Amino acid sequence: MPPKKKVNTKKPWSDLHQKKLIWLYNWYTNNYDSQANIETFIDKNKRKLMSLILNNKDWSIASKEALLFMIARYLYNIKNNDRYVKLYAQSAYDLLQEKNKLEGLNELDQKEIENHKPIEFLNNCLEVHKEKEKENIIEHFKHLLLMMLIKQPPLRTSFYSSAKFLQLLTENNKKDNYVYINKKGKLKVYYIVNKDKSSNYQLYNINKELSKIQLDNQELVNFINYSFDTYPREYLFEKNGKKLSDATLLKYLRDITKTQLINFDMIRSAYITYFYEHNKTFNKREELSKQMRHSQHTASKNYLKVSNTDATQPEEEIVNLNKTIIQLKNNIDNCQNKLGVFQSQPESEKAYNKKKKDIIYLLNKGKTSKPETIKKYNILYDDKTNTYY
Repeated sequence: MPPKKKVNTKKPWSDLHQKKLIWLYNWYTNNYDSQANIETFIDKNKRKLMSLILNNKDWSIASKEALLFMIARYLYNIKNNDRYVKLYAQSAYDLLQEKNKLEGLNELDQKEIENHKPIEFLNNCLEVHKEKEKENIIEHFKHLLLMMLIKQPPLRTSFYSSAKFLQLLTENNKKDNYVYINKKGKLKVYYIVNKDKSSNYQLYNINKELSKIQLDNQELVNFINYSFDTYPREYLFEKNGKKLSDATLLKYLRDITKTQLINFDMIRSAYITYFYEHNKTFNKREELSKQMRHSQHTASKNYLKVSNTDATQPEEEIVNLNKTIIQLKNNIDNCQNKLGVFQSQPESEKAYNKKKKDIIYLLNKGKTSKPETIKKYNILYDDKTNTYY
């Protein structure tokens, strides 16, 4: 009898793998081959993809590592005897080792130095944004998001983009993530995390009670309840009945903080760094790790950051300077919008205002306008009245 052929047992391919694949495909088609096929571009370009990824100066070590591991898994699943499976896996492993060494130093890398903001700065962003929050639902969402990230131990991005509102515990299907508002007696709000990266970790898989997290900050509790009453909806963050993507929430975060490359991991890092400065005991830090749904080891190694420079200014002065910075950035944004209009079509302030009124009038009559024109004239949309202003 001829020997039996070896069966190619595929390895699991998760949503995270698919997201990495789409991310790499979009980058590759935008920069190298607009006609590439998402089903075949990895196999066809496996000889050069590794060097393209490793030489990309805009990507972190962690991002490169994740992409290389994804490619190794992809190639294994389509042809498990491909020698490039081992090459990509080894390269990814080498980056993992390098990343672990750097994380052990707990120092900010160059990207973090430029974009990592302390909790005090983020609190100032909220303070400056208070009045703007009332303008429309998008500004409201920005305010709500930042509050949830700094007034309560922050979870991973996927929770905020997937969570639904829940008013009856009996409607918890054990699959979706929820923000549960309990109005019986004193107002309480809980996060219910049924699905996230930690769901299959032994600690969280065995101790199901850890999936229910009560919010301690009453200001945040009240604001979430106000948000739901003001804008009744199914999802925590949604538009036209559909949940907002991780990318949209990231844009909101960068808009409200006026920080171009800040991300959710940086916020988690800032929160942990601030918390550890004010809470020295193991028990307090262990409680925080459960609320953030990771381990204390992960928090200490991956998120806790130390600065290479010492503060030279009193804390109160730093707070005031941060407020000034945020206000100046807001002013710069407004001035740049107006400047763009004058540079492309010089006109007086009176003409500028008239042009803006004309565009608003046409928009409210059902006409359309280019996104760049709407941005240049700082035109906003009110979801309550369904009008532009």
